[in-house]
Amino acid sequence: MSHADAAKNLYRNLAYECDMAMALVDILLEEQACLVKLQTTELNSLALRKEAMMLELEKRYLNNVQLAKAEGFQPNMDGIALWVDVLAAHEPRLLGTYSTLRTTLTHAQRLNNTNGELVTEQLAGLQERISILTAAAVAEQKPTASDTYGPKGGMSQSALTGGAMPRAVIR
Repeated sequence: MSHADAAKNLYRNLAYECDMAMALVDILLEEQACLVKLQTTELNSLALRKEAMMLELEKRYLNNVQLAKAEGFQPNMDGIALWVDVLAAHEPRLLGTYSTLRTTLTHAQRLNNTNGELVTEQLAGLQERISILTAAAVAEQKPTASDTYGPKGGMSQSALTGGAMPRAVIR
């Protein structure tokens, strides 16, 4: 295959990968919105779509690595960048497309990291609430704790007349 044909093929492939990367960013933004709003029902389908896209992008990257290696370039990101630079002489749009792809993938990586941090924060908050409820359930077996968490899930009449306040507020 000539360098001109290789350049056009690579341009088409990278343009498709750009579209995939932009769709991945959209999924990650949707995932982030669900995490912020605590809309967990959609997260499973988003995670499956995200994983499928990431696997496809990785497969395509590994294919590009092999193509660059076959042309004598290093089998890594630097090698691909040099390969793109050489082929850009035959297809000038390659440089912009490759730059857009890298920028979009960097943005996707940042979003994915941020979403992971949101999940970690939410799990910590959930664990805190579980600990509070567990402590209350254990304390319920002690006579003084029944004033806070009674058998009906509320304060007993003696706690209400004695001016007792609940010990924890569950958000």
